[in-house]
Amino acid sequence: MRKQLYGARVEGVDVVMIVGDKECRMEYRVALNLAAMLYSSGKEAKAAAGDHSTEIVGLARLTDANLDELKAQRSKDRTAVFATVE
Repeated sequence: MRKQLYGARVEGVDVVMIVGDKECRMEYRVALNLAAMLYSSGKEAKAAAGDHSTEIVGLARLTDANLDELKAQRSKDRTAVFATVE
C-alpha cells in the first residue's frame, strides 16, 4: 500500500471526503455512519495486527474567536495568554 493524503471538509450540510485526488460528497448522516464503521474496523484490524498500544488523537477546528468570548475566558482563567484584538 502506498500512502495517500486524506481529509474532509464541510460544505453546508454535506461533508466532502478527500482521498488522494478524489473527492466524495455525502450528507452528514452518511459521514457519521462511515466514521463509526471505519473506527470499528480500524480497532479490529489493529487488534488483529497485535497492536495493543494506546494512542490519543486530537482534532481542533480553528476559527476566529469572538472578542466578547475572549474577554469572558480571560476573566475565568488569569493564566491564559490571548492576543490583544482591537
